[in-house]
Amino acid sequence: MTGLENKIAIVTGHRGGIGAAIAEVLGREGAIVEGLDLPDVDLADPEALRRAACDVIARHGGVDILVNNAGVTTLGTILDTPLEELNRVFSVNFTAPYLLIQAVLPSMIERGGGAVVNIASDQALIGKRYSAAYGASKAALAQLTKSAALDWAASGVRFNCIAPGSTDTPMLRDVTAKLRQRWPDRFPAGVDDAYRDSVPMARLANPMEIARAVSFLASDAASFITGAVIPVDGGGTAQ
Repeated sequence: MTGLENKIAIVTGHRGGIGAAIAEVLGREGAIVEGLDLPDVDLADPEALRRAACDVIARHGGVDILVNNAGVTTLGTILDTPLEELNRVFSVNFTAPYLLIQAVLPSMIERGGGAVVNIASDQALIGKRYSAAYGASKAALAQLTKSAALDWAASGVRFNCIAPGSTDTPMLRDVTAKLRQRWPDRFPAGVDDAYRDSVPMARLANPMEIARAVSFLASDAASFITGAVIPVDGGGTAQ
């Protein structure tokens, strides 16, 4: 990729899974990566989040790339999910990205451009059972991407969104274990195979495959792409 050398990049949720892969790839391409994640920064705490973003801006003079990757999930129908749990999911999956964009956007505009890449989910585009709150939070993030792209296109700040399908991460393994535990009659021991078999390419994504798509969208190679929600899902949402 081009245009990532010495760029200041914030990546949330960088300590594991897709976030760790994104931080590794951006660093390999020459970016200076600042990670925001537990235990140092609680993304559900608006004030802590703002302080962390301001600290990065103060140390580097601005931010060129923001990757809103951190996310939490919950399982259950609308009747299973209390307001407190809904608020927890939205606070990390939607409100935190919103607040980070607010924090870094002025410095991007001042620098004449920047790239925001939001990590949503295939559930921003399709429904899945027992995922009402999670899917709604990711759909909100995808829509935020489109609206922000229009608002700031003339400033040179690009907003794009990746919608990963089932990816081999600790989060997915935790989800499949909980599905088996809570609904054993509907999710037998073969639930892992069921996830894999639902993908037309007949496998899970590797986190690096998501990270390389992020690197592309953050780079000059994607200089005319903004407002896109791009599935990286092995064909899952094409069905």
